[in-house]
Amino acid sequence: MKGRNAEEVADLVDFAIAGGLDLSFIEEMPLGDVGRSRGESFCSSDEVKALIAARHALIDSAEQSGGPARYVRLPEHPQTRIGFISPHSHNFCATCNRVRLTVEGRLLLCLGHEHSIDLRALLRRHPTSDQPLIDAIHAALQRKPLRHEFSHAGEVQVLRFMNASGG
Repeated sequence: MKGRNAEEVADLVDFAIAGGLDLSFIEEMPLGDVGRSRGESFCSSDEVKALIAARHALIDSAEQSGGPARYVRLPEHPQTRIGFISPHSHNFCATCNRVRLTVEGRLLLCLGHEHSIDLRALLRRHPTSDQPLIDAIHAALQRKPLRHEFSHAGEVQVLRFMNASGG
């Protein structure tokens, strides 16, 4: 976040290198009202990559992990890869394969939308049959949104905080 911890990025990468670790950075998603303007503190993946590139050579990688991260490698430190999850600056909605199940039993089809499917109620209505649950999940996946509703200016569109989203 600009003005809060962006100056620590290169040191965090050095820590990952020293431990032979992979490291991923995610752009802040505007989930829940935090009482400040997110637009002012937003730090894009490109900005984070530039902070790292000031200290280390970076090579784009075609590696994939089954998730939304896009990776770079550091030629001098091949054991470490750096990932970037960029819902704003490099939108990946078209390839998103994720859903989340909340502790309340609601299936979220997208972090950037408020709507969800109540699987707990369905399980309670049909405690001895899996088929209604299977059918509901299949139907829900057909309605997975094409795009998130995150605002680039940082205004809150989703009132739910990340810690209530499951996953």
